[in-house]
Amino acid sequence: MTGPVINRINALCHGDFLDMFGPLYEHSPWAAELAEAARPYRYEADLLVALRRAVDRADSARKLDLIRAHPELGGEKLRARALTASSMAEQGSVGLDKLADVELTEWAALNAAYRERFGFPFVICVQLHSKDEIVAAMRRRLNGEAAEEQAEAIRQIHDIARLRLNDVMVRLAELEALERIVKRDLAMLADPALSWVKPRVGAAGEHVFDVAIVGGGQSGIGACFALRREGVHNTIVLDENAAGREGPWITYARMVTLRTPKHLTGVETGVPSLTYRAWYEAQFGAEAWDKVDRISRGEWMAYLRWLRAVLELPVRNDAKVERIERAGAGGFRLSLADGSEVLARKVVLATGIQGGGEWHVPALVREAVPPEFYSHASSVFDDAVLKGKRIGILGSGASAFDNAQHALGAGAAEAHVFARRKDLQRINPIRHMERSGLTKRYALLEDGEKYRALDHFLGLNQPPTMDTFQRASSHPGFRLHLGAPWDGVRMEGDEVVVSTPAGEHRFDFLVVSTGTVTDLGLRPELSAFVGDIALWGDRHRAEASNPLIDAHPYLGPGFQLTAKSAEGAARLHGLFVFNYAALASLGLSAAALSGLRYALPRLVEGVASQLFLDDREAILGDYFAYAEEEFTLDPSTPGTPKPFPGEK
Repeated sequence: MTGPVINRINALCHGDFLDMFGPLYEHSPWAAELAEAARPYRYEADLLVALRRAVDRADSARKLDLIRAHPELGGEKLRARALTASSMAEQGSVGLDKLADVELTEWAALNAAYRERFGFPFVICVQLHSKDEIVAAMRRRLNGEAAEEQAEAIRQIHDIARLRLNDVMVRLAELEALERIVKRDLAMLADPALSWVKPRVGAAGEHVFDVAIVGGGQSGIGACFALRREGVHNTIVLDENAAGREGPWITYARMVTLRTPKHLTGVETGVPSLTYRAWYEAQFGAEAWDKVDRISRGEWMAYLRWLRAVLELPVRNDAKVERIERAGAGGFRLSLADGSEVLARKVVLATGIQGGGEWHVPALVREAVPPEFYSHASSVFDDAVLKGKRIGILGSGASAFDNAQHALGAGAAEAHVFARRKDLQRINPIRHMERSGLTKRYALLEDGEKYRALDHFLGLNQPPTMDTFQRASSHPGFRLHLGAPWDGVRMEGDEVVVSTPAGEHRFDFLVVSTGTVTDLGLRPELSAFVGDIALWGDRHRAEASNPLIDAHPYLGPGFQLTAKSAEGAARLHGLFVFNYAALASLGLSAAALSGLRYALPRLVEGVASQLFLDDREAILGDYFAYAEEEFTLDPSTPGTPKPFPGEK
């Protein structure tokens, strides 16, 4: 295969290349990393040869690790749906996910016998064999020699990778076809819309962006595209992460699937060919879409990367914004960690769940446990710290179970989830908000109504999805402790001792799943403005106050910050909070997939209206001076209708 697809592969950044081809060899992205050095490729076969060469030239220990990375066929992890998407599909293709009880017993015995004899799992390319052929091969190969079996396993792994690569290439070709449809759809919608914002330059002639968007995740790229459709083109998206690693999805998120229903839309701004469904069906077909329950976390990130690429959005990566301050009248200076600066008239903070404060670690953990013995559930840490360890998890929300199943899947010996409640939360209020109109029209409520609604929301806890709970609880090392708040935490040697009303528990590592704290004073980029920002505690007095709500910024209808004073209003003019801190003012909106569909038009209206009103004098001046003739026909031209008699 040559042409657009292979050109696309050659143009991938390092991160995207690894994400696309790293999974070809099970849990062994090093093969793709070594093969990448052979770019540019002329043909698909060049990539395949490079991958095979990387594996064949690996030392014996690395090859053995590669073999051991493969799951048992028809094993417990398959039933727990704890395999990679490729392995799940491959084993399911020959019915290994539907084995009868008597078959399960037979397969378990064969797997155990093979592993006992050779020290690694039986590997075969299941897509090239029937179920009966696989059983026969396993019985036959039980009589082989270890070196012979290792070599055969590597040959089978190459076949697995070859078929997976074929699937990837077909998918890329189908995406090329979809992208042609996207370009036509956008042309039919006259995108990009005509730019109408007057350009500005800095005092020293520097470029001034109309809008700088901080954060290149789903909210940031959605905002950028929506502004473009409104005719606001002079924008830039700044993200602190490397290209392809924006947002939480492949950094610290540990759920297998999104919790949001698959049919919800928003980031594509209503263009059908840009929806996740269109992207998915182009690669896997409509029948596969019908079988999807929830969206895979990895696939969602791949979709967002595709969206950014196909729309050619202006994202600058490795661009951490450390400080925002006023830069003359009507603008801001954004200082970046690399020493560079960006000037912009408007700033949109699309900084996700933690963008209004920070991840919360309770004092009883923070003050008693050295950092190397704990991590917040939303921190990035090496899975190697989990292997063979006893893990204690504080919290019983969805992320606690995400981390439990992830830890056990990464080889943890035990994962204990501790819940203060005596029963798990079973009701997810978000589902009601999505179908009752509350997500879309929350902003129409009076302040008192908003306060009561959010107080109720915060009193609940988003439960885990059923598949996540089942995936965690299917592991023999999973433990759930209900009605077990942590009363104390202390260190004894290399053990963390947790005290609960039921007794003490000893762990090797803690994961703290206690969410975020909203406090704009914790955001260094906003340090120049914190004293000006009006909070809910400043604007609304509830009968029973909730400090968590009172700490939220009190936003205007377009996500703009509001001020405590007229002087503060001038300093804040042009700052928009499009992250989870908007929850109190505008509900599930900026940082929630459920609300993005409704939040983006509201944000765009707020930003574009400010730009228009800021320039109203110049716009009106141009309007009154406008003298471009549209009717240019000369009445004396031959063939022009003559005036009626009596008319001149």
